[in-house]
Amino acid sequence: MTAEDLYYPDGKSLHKMIVGQSGSGKSVFVEETAKAFLKINKDPNMRLIFFAPKNEGYTDLLQAKDKAVYDVEGMMKKLVEHRVVVFYPDAFGLGETMDDTINALFDIKDENPDFKATLVIDDAQVFLSSRKQASDAFNRLALLGRSRNLNALYVSHAVVLNKSLEGQVDTMVLFTLPSKVHWKTLDERFGFDPAPYMDTLKAEDYSFLYVNIKKGTTNMMNPLKV
Repeated sequence: MTAEDLYYPDGKSLHKMIVGQSGSGKSVFVEETAKAFLKINKDPNMRLIFFAPKNEGYTDLLQAKDKAVYDVEGMMKKLVEHRVVVFYPDAFGLGETMDDTINALFDIKDENPDFKATLVIDDAQVFLSSRKQASDAFNRLALLGRSRNLNALYVSHAVVLNKSLEGQVDTMVLFTLPSKVHWKTLDERFGFDPAPYMDTLKAEDYSFLYVNIKKGTTNMMNPLKV
């Protein structure tokens, strides 16, 4: 697995998911791999958008004196010249803002065919639930994003994707999970039992398991050095 595999929408790969309990290393993983990607990939049409409902994190990825944006209009303006946009949305109407963000990326793509983007959705459990139907915007991203070079990277405390989105995820980066309920969910939905790996993941901070869902393969990765 490389940073390119995670962040670059090549028109072939499906979307990605990073799962783990609070403090397990998800945010560190995202920031470190994003930094690596930005050093490697110089595509002038490529953009990374970090949608962070907690209004914290990811600003280390911004250029000097650059700041987070707080609405969709600000995001769209920033995407013209900036490779990275950090979006701190208002808590009021959060779901609608998320949907507007997704639809705005499709609008930009319609105007600029060369545009490519990965939308990193932090705390994805806020928007997705196994018990609720995904919004039209999320379904649009899941089903049409690949062909439009719009990639989604879901960062979540739990496996929350509902059935309409599960089939659109081909890669999972797994940190420690809080309970066996979550292990069972992985097994039931993706045919992968994480139980044999949990002790190893807990033994070293920031270690993680790379799961290729499409191929059914796993790879235990060394801890990130921070």
